Amino acid sequence: MIAKIGDQRDVIFSKKVEDLLSTGSKIFFQTHLYPLIKMQGFAKEIYLSFKTQEGETPVLLNICSKANGATTEFFCGGLQISNRNRFEKELLESKKIAEEALAKNSELISVKNDLHAQHVLLEAQNRRLKVMNEQSQDLFKVIAHDLQEPLRKSVMFSSQLLDQNLSEHFNQKVKKVISFNNQVRHMILTLQRYEELEIAPVNFSSVNLQSLIALAIRSLEINLEVEKIEVSYSITCPHFNADAKLLQNLFIELFRNAIKYRKPHDEFLKIEISATVISKNIFFESKERYQYEDFVKITFVDNGNGFDDDSNKIFKIIQRSDQLDLIGIGLAFSRRIVEKHSGSIMAKSIKGKGVGFTILLPKTLKEQNSL
Repeated sequence: MIAKIGDQRDVIFSKKVEDLLSTGSKIFFQTHLYPLIKMQGFAKEIYLSFKTQEGETPVLLNICSKANGATTEFFCGGLQISNRNRFEKELLESKKIAEEALAKNSELISVKNDLHAQHVLLEAQNRRLKVMNEQSQDLFKVIAHDLQEPLRKSVMFSSQLLDQNLSEHFNQKVKKVISFNNQVRHMILTLQRYEELEIAPVNFSSVNLQSLIALAIRSLEINLEVEKIEVSYSITCPHFNADAKLLQNLFIELFRNAIKYRKPHDEFLKIEISATVISKNIFFESKERYQYEDFVKITFVDNGNGFDDDSNKIFKIIQRSDQLDLIGIGLAFSRRIVEKHSGSIMAKSIKGKGVGFTILLPKTLKEQNSL
């Protein structure tokens, strides 16, 4: 069998096929391949090793025969095995990339569907929340306005009874009625302010703490000497940024709480207020996150009756007092004021030894950072 390298018009050289093959491939060609081609006229994907200057090159051949007059021509087409391996590897990699892309596309479709379902759920929840907020606002309006009038009339008629020169025992009962009515009216007003606080903006300005506390005391309309109340100060940070009106309301509620739960009237109610600047981590609730900034630390300590309960409970809006069995709104209002300033408030107490409040407010808080 003669191998002609080149096309029919331009034969470069002509040799026996056996001369081009390695020893092993030559034996295979003579004993198996050549008889197979003569018998069936073709052979597909036959592995042969050809001799080259660099050594041996594996080739995968397809061979067919064609009669040409009295002679038979054999046509061969081959692919170097190393190239085939590379082509097969490229095909496998392309297939893998295509399969991964298809899988990712399926995941994206699934995520998109889940996201759409979450958007639908969120929309329904937002509509429900809007309805609940509107109902809550309507309820607060009823409480704030419709309940104020009967309470006002109750106080007015009770005051008229005091002018009737009735017995002292009866007058004491009427005074208690007036006192309880005034307490309820104050709670309703505080509840109204608490609701309004949720949407009210925080107007920051430089405030003078001691002057602000003095305004809070005047707003309470009490005489410190007559009421046997001593207020002492230790303020090393008199000026910082805050909403003056809200902070005044905060101290009004703290004073109300101290007066409400003071010890018997024959003892002086002592209140100590201090303020200083400390460096504190701004991430109160997050673990392993740290960023230290300046905070104004305010302490408000009294020597009243105190309490034994969990200190966190006193800041809840639905929390009944052991002494008067009334819902405590004032301290919940106080905590919300502090939260509007992106601060925190804590309370510690020992029964019979008073209450200590610790308030932390960012010293240079900007308006856009408020809650």
